[in-house]
Amino acid sequence: MRIHATKRAGRALPAIAALAIALAPAMASAADSCPIPIDDVKAAIEAFSSKAGSEDSGAKGEFKSVMGTDYSNFYWDHFTSVNGSGNDTTKFVTKGYNLAKFAGALPEGQVQKSMPPSVSISMGNAMELAEAAADDANTKLDLAELRCDQNTEDAALSAALDQLDGGTVDKFRQAKRTACKLVHFAADLQDKKAQLDKIRTEGYPLFHLKAKNKVKFGDKERTIQIRADLRLYPEYPGSAEDQRFLFGDIKGLELSYNSYFKWSDDNWEPLNLYQYLISESDEKDEVCYPKINLSSSVKVATCVQVKNISSSSITLKVRGKYWYNSDSGAVSLGEQTIPAPFGYLQDVSNMKDKKMADLQAKLAKRLSSVMGQYGGMLEKAQDWKASCGG
Repeated sequence: MRIHATKRAGRALPAIAALAIALAPAMASAADSCPIPIDDVKAAIEAFSSKAGSEDSGAKGEFKSVMGTDYSNFYWDHFTSVNGSGNDTTKFVTKGYNLAKFAGALPEGQVQKSMPPSVSISMGNAMELAEAAADDANTKLDLAELRCDQNTEDAALSAALDQLDGGTVDKFRQAKRTACKLVHFAADLQDKKAQLDKIRTEGYPLFHLKAKNKVKFGDKERTIQIRADLRLYPEYPGSAEDQRFLFGDIKGLELSYNSYFKWSDDNWEPLNLYQYLISESDEKDEVCYPKINLSSSVKVATCVQVKNISSSSITLKVRGKYWYNSDSGAVSLGEQTIPAPFGYLQDVSNMKDKKMADLQAKLAKRLSSVMGQYGGMLEKAQDWKASCGG
C-alpha cells in the first residue's frame, strides 16, 4: 500500500508543474503589457505635492514683501478660519463686499447707516476671476482640469488613486487644497481691483450733513452754517495725495472733508480743500485745520474729533469754527457713528498701487507653474490607465 501511495503522489507532481507552466506565460504577458508602473503615477503625485507646497511658500514670501509679515500671516490664517482645514475644495469661499451702489456723495442730510452688501466668492467664481487675473498679467491659465469646483477627479487619476496607498492619496488631496487656495487668493485680488474701480474717483461716502447756529459776535448775532461731505477716497481729486499704501493699520487711513461754510446772508462758500485725518496714535483730542479767509473779516476752519475707529465703524464729531474780528463761535454736525468696512476699504484702495499689480502677476505665474505640474501628473495617470487598464 505504501508503494501504491507513492505511485499516486508521483503521478500528481507533473499536473502541478503543468499548471505552473501554463500560468507563467499569462503572468509574464500581463507584466509586459503594463510598461508604466503605478509607482510612476505615485511619483508624479509626489512631484505635484512638492510643487504646490513650494509655490504656496513662495507666494507667501512675496505677499510678506508687499503686505508685511503680520498681515500676510493673517491673510493665510483667515482663509483657514473661514474654510476650515478640510479638503473639500468645492466649499471654499472668499468673503467680500459689493461697493457698486456705495460711491459718490450721499444726498444732503444723510449719514451712511449700513454696511455694503456682503458677498461670498464661490469656488467656481474664484476660478473665473483667477483666470481673468492671469489674462491681465499676460499669463495663460486654464483651471478647469484642476476641478476645484468638483468632488470627482479625472477618470484615470481616480483609478490610480484607488490603487495607491492612503498616504499618497492624502498628499494629493492636500496639494489640491493648496492649489485651490491660491486660486482663491488670485480671485480675491482680482475682485478687489474690480471694487476699486467702483469707488476709485468718487470715493466711499460716510455722511453729507448740514447744520446752522445763531451766535453772538460782540453785540451782533449772526447765523453761521456748515455743510460737510465726508468720504474715503482711494485716489483724491485734484492735486491732493492719494490714499496711502497700508495693510492692517486702519488708523493710517485718510478721510476727505469737503466743507462748505455760510456766514449770515452770504452765499455758501466751498473750501475745496480735502483734509485728512485718522491719527496713527491714540490721540482723541479735537483737531482744527488751518483757518481759511471767508471774507476780509471772517475766518473759518473745520474741526474734527475722532472718538473711536475700528475695522467696521467710526465715531466722530465735526464742527465748523468761525472767527469774526476778535470773537469766535462754532456750529456742530453732532457726534456720528458710521458703519463702514474700513479694513476691506483699505485693501481695496491698495489695489491702485503698482506693487499690487506686480504681486497679482507673480501669483498668476505661480499658479501656472502648479498647473504645469498638475498636467504632467494627469498625463502620467492617463498613460498608465491606457497601458495597464487600471
